[in-house]
Amino acid sequence: MDHIPLPHESPYPHIKILYLGYLSHDKGSWYTYPQSQGWQVIRNKDKTVILHDGEMPSTADSAAFVQSWLYFELLKEVLGDMVHLERFMRKEADGTTTISTQHLEALIADWSVNCGYGKKELDQLYKLLIQHRTTGLMLFLTMDLGNPLLLLSIAAINERLMAAMMDLHVQLGLETPVDQAWRLRNKEFPDIGQPILDLMQTRGWCPYDLRRLDTEIKDVSILYYYSNFKVPRSSKDHSACSKEHCLTMLTDPATYKLSHRSGCPNCPLLSANMHEIESILRGNSIPLISLENGRIMVHDLIGVSEFVAISHVWAEGAGNVEGNALQTCLLGTISELVKELPGDKQSLKYFWIDTLCVPVKPREMQTLALNKMRVPYEEAKHVLVLDSHLRSLNSKDMSTTELFAQVSCSSWMRRLWTLQEGRLAENVWFQFADKAVNVKTVFTHLDRRSIPSRVDYWLGHAISLDLWMQIWYRGGKVRNTSFVAGSLSSTSHSLRTRSVSVPTDEALCLLNIMDMDLTRVTTVEPTKRMEVFWRAFEKVPKSFLFSKANEKMLAKGIHWAPSSFMGFQSEKEWLGPRNLNSPGEDDPHALVTRDGLQLALPGFLLHQDLLARMKQYDFTWNFPLMIQDANGIWYSIRVDESWRQGSNTIHNSQQLAVILARELDPQGSSETFSFKDFAVGVLASIDKTEDNIIHVTAHYHVAVEILGEGFQTSCSTAKKCALEVGTEQSILMSESHAVSKERHQTAAQQLLEDIDTMEMMTRQARHMGEPEDYEHILSNLLDAIAVAARFGDRSEAHK
Repeated sequence: MDHIPLPHESPYPHIKILYLGYLSHDKGSWYTYPQSQGWQVIRNKDKTVILHDGEMPSTADSAAFVQSWLYFELLKEVLGDMVHLERFMRKEADGTTTISTQHLEALIADWSVNCGYGKKELDQLYKLLIQHRTTGLMLFLTMDLGNPLLLLSIAAINERLMAAMMDLHVQLGLETPVDQAWRLRNKEFPDIGQPILDLMQTRGWCPYDLRRLDTEIKDVSILYYYSNFKVPRSSKDHSACSKEHCLTMLTDPATYKLSHRSGCPNCPLLSANMHEIESILRGNSIPLISLENGRIMVHDLIGVSEFVAISHVWAEGAGNVEGNALQTCLLGTISELVKELPGDKQSLKYFWIDTLCVPVKPREMQTLALNKMRVPYEEAKHVLVLDSHLRSLNSKDMSTTELFAQVSCSSWMRRLWTLQEGRLAENVWFQFADKAVNVKTVFTHLDRRSIPSRVDYWLGHAISLDLWMQIWYRGGKVRNTSFVAGSLSSTSHSLRTRSVSVPTDEALCLLNIMDMDLTRVTTVEPTKRMEVFWRAFEKVPKSFLFSKANEKMLAKGIHWAPSSFMGFQSEKEWLGPRNLNSPGEDDPHALVTRDGLQLALPGFLLHQDLLARMKQYDFTWNFPLMIQDANGIWYSIRVDESWRQGSNTIHNSQQLAVILARELDPQGSSETFSFKDFAVGVLASIDKTEDNIIHVTAHYHVAVEILGEGFQTSCSTAKKCALEVGTEQSILMSESHAVSKERHQTAAQQLLEDIDTMEMMTRQARHMGEPEDYEHILSNLLDAIAVAARFGDRSEAHK
């Protein structure tokens, strides 16, 4: 994987990918290679089997085949005759042979110039790379090849070729297709990038930093690039840190220590004149300071043409929980750095820093300053970021890729308060050991001709785009229009991997970022701030009904609202289905009312006695519930998880409803024993109907499927048989499931005498991976009939 550049002064060599032995090539295509070499790849449910000439090969031989096909054959299929095997080989000192990609960039550059591809050829290449990814992930998820680095290297090659293909689209003025990530980042599936994360953990990375990178990075190549950095903040003790918290970043007022400049013996504190600061705040202005002759001078923003706002991480010692004072040495350093920024040297001595300019007490003065927190960052000529990690590095030795990546790894990028400070500013400068760098300017003037290699540009562009969304994307003011969804989405993306020492500060930052009235929350109890924040909206995306946020609000009427924007969740989990938060033909927004969300969505009203019938038979939500609409179409309702924390009690007398994220299509194509269409939904109980509005209480997330034709027939057959037998409910209630099966056995046996019914039930068993003998099929049919008999018409539903 040595086509991926190492960061400056990386202490680590490239990982070694063993060459497993190339199997012969017959000049055929990538698609036909396995068959032409006598190999078979057979997918059986959740397992993949590889055969060679009909026999089961050793794991080593299977791995060699996979490397030959998915690595070398892919390169030959795309780059053609330019690929010579020996150029990808490296002989190691221990006698082993490893794969080297040091010549890959030169090959791709030649291919890009000489391939002569047009839209047709690029479409074919895209399909090839997608099929290659699908095959690689299938093998990764369903079989053990004994070498986790093998498929990791295959993924890296695919990503590089995909990027080269995207480049050709841009050069030809064509719309770029959708990139497909190798890292699934789904809790239900393993991660192909896990070997890299494991390696970083052994090298001493903080678990919280690893969780951040794991959440944000979708490409194994970019994750691998980060893995070769010197470990950030390695001087700190991260042994007690977790994926949820870096303990070195938490501030405890009882143990907080102010920092000194390196080498300072123990200089005294300098305090600001709080009478002057309070007077300026009462005058509806902003206090600024300067350091003159070893004294802090206080100035009014109204009389200053230019100033610098300081953005820092409190956990690194530039804050003060007891008073408005800082160490003399630290103030001297800040004053010197401010004067080095571009601008009028006479004016650019004034700066604003919260430690001195936001009163610690009294409370009313602190509130007054907090209400004006947007102003310093919006009005400043520059915002200067002071981060201990960045200040230990020399920017002049870095490529632009590393510059972006180091900023992404900074402590500043992990904290909640610093987001608003960067996002509100026009010019943000990051202080390195040698100089301050305006990273946004570097990004906007990025010239690929000045970058060492195309892969460097590709990696740097991908990393900087994430920085753009994290820092510089300015969502603008929330005006309760279609813009709300975009603003909430971008804000959740930026906050999900950040943290804050005081949880109730989150609402303060949110209102600042979204340009909402901060006085809404500074005058209420801190624990009520998030409730006030959510109630400030007139409308929000309908998708919040289907949010699987880690925790939701407990206050009545806003149970739908996440209690935090932070927490390492994907946008889909936190915000819900994209079709309900993106502008389209229909308004994707719901009204926020005192009682809850008011919206219109498709769904079902289940039978009013269904819940009572379920409880009579101890039917639990551990099993799918089969319902049938007025058109005779069968649906499966499978409970996923609780809709919110707290009690989920549903009373027997309540009627149930299922609210769907979208309309289901009964005409959808499917395999006979699969489903025609699928949608997420919410299971709710009906409280009342008033003015044609149904008031409900949500209880569970559900998955709803329209069954395929085979299952449709199976369910209808079971229900018809149960109705023909016609056993009274009083009798069914008194007998066990086993006795009920015996009661219906004769009718079921008669059904299976029909050749078509028997064939249908046999194919169903085959599809489910179950035995196909008569006794097992009969037992399955009797299970379905017994359930159908107990539910009867209670399984009917209305749209």
